[in-house]
Amino acid sequence: MKTFENNQVENWIQENHAAVTAEDKMVDDVRLFANEWEIVEQEKMAAEDDLHNPVYAGQSDRIKRLKKKKIWKFIAPLYRLYANVKVRIILICKTSKKEVIGSIVRKMKNKLLSKIMIKRRNKRFIAKITLSKEQLEEQRNTKFSKDVKFSIVVPLYNTPEQFLRDMIGSVQAQTYGNWELCLADGSDAEHAEVGRICGEYAAKDSRIVYRKLEKNEGISENTNECIRMSTGNYIALFDHDDMLHPAALFRCMQEIEKNDAEFIYTDEMTFEKDSIQNIVTLHFKPAFSPQNLNGVNYICHLSVFKKSLLEKTGLYDNHYDGSQDHDMILKLTTVAKHVSHIPEVLYFWRVHPQSVSMNINAKTYAIDAGRNAVKDNEARLGRKTEVFSSCICATHYRLEYELQENPLVSIFVVNNGSGKGLARLVDSIVKRTEYDNYEICIADFGKSSRETQQFLALAEQEPFIQVRRFEEDVTPAAACNQMAESVRGEYLVFLEADMEILDSRWLNRLLMYTMQDDIAVTGSRIIDPGKFVQEAGYIIGIGADGIAHPVEHGNTFSAPGYIGRMYYAHNVSAVSMWGMMVEKKAFLENGGFNNKLQGVYYLGIDYSLRQRKAGKQVVLEPYIINETHELRLTKLDENRVREKDAQEMKTMWSTVLAQGDPYYNKNFAKDGSFTYDMNS
Repeated sequence: MKTFENNQVENWIQENHAAVTAEDKMVDDVRLFANEWEIVEQEKMAAEDDLHNPVYAGQSDRIKRLKKKKIWKFIAPLYRLYANVKVRIILICKTSKKEVIGSIVRKMKNKLLSKIMIKRRNKRFIAKITLSKEQLEEQRNTKFSKDVKFSIVVPLYNTPEQFLRDMIGSVQAQTYGNWELCLADGSDAEHAEVGRICGEYAAKDSRIVYRKLEKNEGISENTNECIRMSTGNYIALFDHDDMLHPAALFRCMQEIEKNDAEFIYTDEMTFEKDSIQNIVTLHFKPAFSPQNLNGVNYICHLSVFKKSLLEKTGLYDNHYDGSQDHDMILKLTTVAKHVSHIPEVLYFWRVHPQSVSMNINAKTYAIDAGRNAVKDNEARLGRKTEVFSSCICATHYRLEYELQENPLVSIFVVNNGSGKGLARLVDSIVKRTEYDNYEICIADFGKSSRETQQFLALAEQEPFIQVRRFEEDVTPAAACNQMAESVRGEYLVFLEADMEILDSRWLNRLLMYTMQDDIAVTGSRIIDPGKFVQEAGYIIGIGADGIAHPVEHGNTFSAPGYIGRMYYAHNVSAVSMWGMMVEKKAFLENGGFNNKLQGVYYLGIDYSLRQRKAGKQVVLEPYIINETHELRLTKLDENRVREKDAQEMKTMWSTVLAQGDPYYNKNFAKDGSFTYDMNS
């Protein structure tokens, strides 16, 4: 970490009560949020590594000494259980009384309404996805130009009769008829009825192919046997206890015909009590999101892919049993030329005590297998990373990439506030930033107080701090663009003067994504002093302005978000400029920030959209959590300037906004809540 070389700077910060401590309560909470709770043998760790493995942070010396003793291997499982419980309790309980009371009231209200609303939702949803006789007939009579045969592969193991009949019946009900159902049966001798039932169906329908395996080789090898049996040119992955929507293959065929898709996935739902009427969850997914897929297997069901892709990926690898589909999907989507998402529920996932969807402990080995699948796939792409389970779900993963280089980062601070706020930000950067190869570049707009000018005069004496002064009529976009041309850093980060750094690894986390070739922008989260989220990326095409809605706005920083997305890096359409990192070379080549925009609110959003248009990814790294005391510049945009910029955005991006956000499923309500739109 850097230190101030000029004692006068630190003295001024102390005298004006702008100093931060290296660690405080909120910093501890942020570190706890990112906790992998991974028990690591102490002998394998250097002493300084404790700081990077929060499971050790804050522990007594007695616990640390205990980990060095042989008895620790017996105590470790109990401690791990304790640690997981502890982190969840702390994240929930570290809130104000007002938050706790509000949470209780909301829960009581939601509980009273949930049964009525869920029943109403389920009834409407089932009616919506149920096809009429005319629709079914129309699909059956549709002729396609491409000749595609789907091989639906289903490894069987002691499948209950009703599950088996439901599964086979749902395939036979498909409106697209060019399919084969490949059943490889690894059931034991006590479940001979599985073979009897399959034989019964196969005798009547030649498209059903059954093979009894000599022995059960496990989920991966049994699936491979199904694939070896297949003769189709597309493979559909199907579990033995689930069901397909009648139009599942038809819609996949349409996607192949229209977009030449090589990998296709659909939305899905879970149900219980042997009827799809009993909906448990509706899983509406985003468009293909590589970062989401590293964080969790959000694709899952239904997955359909071109069989020839297996020539590049190989068949299933039993080293990943338990998370074998996650491993295979990672491989397939890496080599597929076109990955397509159908935002329709076409897969019905049955939940019961033995299913992973009901209880992850039914397959605890899936946790390590999933982490290894992600780690190994990144290694194949030339990226070295460690993969940790998040503190809310063992199969939601946090990645920590190894930085191959140590580039200089230029941290832009746009200042139009008080000297105290600016000093607090600079102090927090210096005291809380682990990555030390950076410079601070302050843009001052001449509206600063005498107090601020005193601080700036002292600060620019530091060798790693420079101050650029601009006239009042210079826009933030113009100022940042001018500074970008003169700074030495290879990467740029943008901060507002009333922010405060909370995460010591914030620059490491920004760099480990932005340095990847296919990622142009990496954003972070901003919270207020009450721990409520202000910005965590944007959903485009909705919101009060019809342009962008801030994700998770008003929620507590520890809230999981939809599919737990606040606990793993994920793709978004746009991020705020505050806390955003870009590569300087690309920034300048793309013209920097848009000079047509007078304020700051839309600068990051516009830049993100331009990068996505160029085929680059925009990533939100939720583990970077910075605090804002008051976003002064953003507030100035709220009136005339922001209205003018909004009109400019609508003119420039009208087509994109009308198409909606690819990462916000079309089935969601238009309020940004990630809930089913009852009026759709």
